Amino acid sequence: MTMKYNHVMRTSCLAALICLSLSAVSLANGPVTDSAKASDPAFSVPVVSNPIPNEAIKDLEIVEDQGRWLVSDKALEQYGIREADHAKGTYWFRLPKARNGSTAWQNENVQLTLPGRAVSGGRTINIRHVRRPLGISYVLGNGTTEKNELLPPSQPVHTVPELREVQDAAPAAVKEGKMGTVLFWDPVMKEDANLPSLQTHQPVMSPCAFRLTESGIELRNPDFDMLASTYTSKGYAMWPLLDNNFNPKLTHQILSNSRLQDTMVRQLVGYALLYDFKGYNIDFENINYSDKDALTAFVAKISQACHAYGIKLSMDVTPLSDSPNWSLVYDRAALAPHLDYLMVMAYDQFGRSSAKAGPVASYPWVERAVQNTIDLVPPSKVLLGMPLYMRLWYESSDGRDLPKDIRDWPAVVGAPPMKGVKYGEAKTEAAETPALPMLVQVVTAEQENARRVKQPVIMPVELDGETYKRRVLPRHIKTAPKKLTTTPSTSSAHKGSGKSKLFVRTLTMADSEDILKAYKDYVVWNDDLQLYYLELPLTTGTVKIWFEDEKSLKAKAGLVQAYGLGGAAFWRKGFEPLHFWQRFAKHELT
Repeated sequence: MTMKYNHVMRTSCLAALICLSLSAVSLANGPVTDSAKASDPAFSVPVVSNPIPNEAIKDLEIVEDQGRWLVSDKALEQYGIREADHAKGTYWFRLPKARNGSTAWQNENVQLTLPGRAVSGGRTINIRHVRRPLGISYVLGNGTTEKNELLPPSQPVHTVPELREVQDAAPAAVKEGKMGTVLFWDPVMKEDANLPSLQTHQPVMSPCAFRLTESGIELRNPDFDMLASTYTSKGYAMWPLLDNNFNPKLTHQILSNSRLQDTMVRQLVGYALLYDFKGYNIDFENINYSDKDALTAFVAKISQACHAYGIKLSMDVTPLSDSPNWSLVYDRAALAPHLDYLMVMAYDQFGRSSAKAGPVASYPWVERAVQNTIDLVPPSKVLLGMPLYMRLWYESSDGRDLPKDIRDWPAVVGAPPMKGVKYGEAKTEAAETPALPMLVQVVTAEQENARRVKQPVIMPVELDGETYKRRVLPRHIKTAPKKLTTTPSTSSAHKGSGKSKLFVRTLTMADSEDILKAYKDYVVWNDDLQLYYLELPLTTGTVKIWFEDEKSLKAKAGLVQAYGLGGAAFWRKGFEPLHFWQRFAKHELT
């Protein structure tokens, strides 16, 4: 009998059981995250160049440039828009009454960066899409003799202008879809006119646009107005990412400064009104464990303001592990009530600094990350984060790394493996089996306590009066993974060299396809890990890759339906091959 599973708040006794059980949980064969993540190319956020021309605009003129409407910031002073910090390009604004009627933040002044660049004598500002919340009027010329110009207000404004909340012209169409919310993180923040629309319930783009600093929130894209417009035109809601740059010292300073937090909260509300954001994604990582409660309180403060103005709030967390700064610092049960969604970053099972080669996200490891998260957080609030990248591991016998170009790699020694399903030959029956409805088993508290004695590992359990409800997993889901073998290769190329060294590099899904094609006879499907695996013996060492591709992602995406999760998230946009959108996204993310 199938039943809909409704997750309820944990009792204190259950929370205690969970904490005691952590020591028995083996979440990974290697570290989930480590301090090397801050310098990992897979997670780098590049500096965005400023495409706005270095051109001073005269008087009230509006100059069109590649879709931008450029004006002089001096001309904006008649609307009361005055510079706050020239070096940062910020201007003063006031917050309006909240959507829910709260006046807690009304008339509070806030400094916001407008899209533009510094020019001789001031700044050039792009008002194409921010003009409405700024209350700017204009007149269009005839295109020949008359120019587009700002329309001055009837009376000059001498007070700080209030941001206007712009209502959508028409409510967004509700899309039906099995996946729910689907989010893509976008650190590159490059306009993409060819970006396909996504026919899921709630498609979201999360550009890595904001960063905590010692003086407030920094906007990291000087031309953000155009990016926001591009995503909106494709049907994506905008939930920009706010990070702490993996900096525990800075994060501690912020969590210890209530006034600075209040400034940041006002900025987040202001930017959401200015650019019509529908939500935010908090990505605070590598935080001192001693700041655990302060982190939860800061998120609660952000949540209160965001929800008052109709702004959704989500947060990224790592899978449960024993790492204080990278995992235990997240009080997931306490954070959940303040969040609309919690993203489980179920990747980097074997990180870049691992001493052993291994996969980025094997199926059993990802499933256990889901199980342990939904024991603390309602499943409908959980988004499963999946990788669009992998690691290339090279066990070198001569101490030198592989050439970057695959065409320059050393010769292969040894024959391809005889056993296993080769790449491209795998049967798809199991992969195409639809996710089964979730089953729920009801047991007494006495029975549940007896089970915990025999199996102390955290399992998805809900307390409901005198009984417990426990998920009964569909048969095709593997819940008892075999131990992952990471022993270095013993090929003859390694014997007696005395110079063996492990090298690792990040490999995107797009870049991995050349390797898959070139060495397909050496690539076999690992049914336990639900990944294609390459072990390639070369004259100078062994290449090992656990591939992430559409088949591995489809297997992991099945967990969303199997566990009743709220949706999925992907790190990151730009790592995927072109056919990702036409095949996987079209069929699996709807």
